[in-house]
Amino acid sequence: MSSTIQTHPEERTFRQFTPTQAKDYATNRGGYQDRFLQVILDHHESTGGAFGTLLDVGCGPGKTSTRPLAKRFDNACGVDTSPEMINTAKLLSAESQHGETASGKKIQFLVGSSEDLSDLIDASYSKVDLLTAGTAAHWFDMAGFWPSAARVLNKGGTVALWVATSIYPHPSTPNYVNVREAFLRLEREYLAPYELPGNRISRNAYEDLLLPWDINPPVEGFSKSGFTRLDWDRDGHLSDGEHFFLGDKRSTLDNIGKSLGTTSMVTRWREAHPQLARTDEDVIVKMNKELREILGGDEVVIGTSCTLLLFKKE
Repeated sequence: MSSTIQTHPEERTFRQFTPTQAKDYATNRGGYQDRFLQVILDHHESTGGAFGTLLDVGCGPGKTSTRPLAKRFDNACGVDTSPEMINTAKLLSAESQHGETASGKKIQFLVGSSEDLSDLIDASYSKVDLLTAGTAAHWFDMAGFWPSAARVLNKGGTVALWVATSIYPHPSTPNYVNVREAFLRLEREYLAPYELPGNRISRNAYEDLLLPWDINPPVEGFSKSGFTRLDWDRDGHLSDGEHFFLGDKRSTLDNIGKSLGTTSMVTRWREAHPQLARTDEDVIVKMNKELREILGGDEVVIGTSCTLLLFKKE
């Protein structure tokens, strides 16, 4: 892990999402497979974690990880800096006729930042047992996040930070090399001018994410002995030689485009080129045109790499 001090990425794209953008995000972003979330829960339980309160930071609309994990906890709370993401999460929650947690309670969704967790949590819960952030921590001010996390976590609690990076075609894909290059070219060439430090931290699989012992002085309550790093399918190379750990997904190019349209770099590109957005000159439209020519069709099996960082509160 890098010991370089990380500056705050200052990401505002998601924070400024409109109601329509937040709804599109909830509709087009896929969730995480149960077996992945079970890795987190098993680690938490096997290391003495309790199942009182879940706190999901950077929860977005709460669809991808907050709701699936909440089923195992008596209380659950999702926090995000985006008011419209939280409004969408509340609307989705209101549509459910049933309880969302193990105790039958609803999930609480709050607007707030990763550096001010104690201000939010103290008013509702005593302490947190599992604190999660799925594909979000690269936008946090980690120097502020770690002291905040230490304050709200119970002893024996767990912090789980993970990131799913880049889309890759399955190696069995016809013309695999050319398809892979088309996906990577979008991210690393066409969208490169719209990349912020947080995007690079994500793409580098959290190798450069600031950890509690990298801060000066180090944040008390976390030690390297309680740290676990897990990687799957790094750079698209399948760990088991057969399937992406987060799942092989057969998808149309249009659906892939809708999902990529919710990402921060594509959003910034479209904001910079409103006259080209969703026309034949749109970066996603151009990528899909190239992919159709390479594939000779409209479907492809894709997946992502994944990195999971697990920390224990002493």
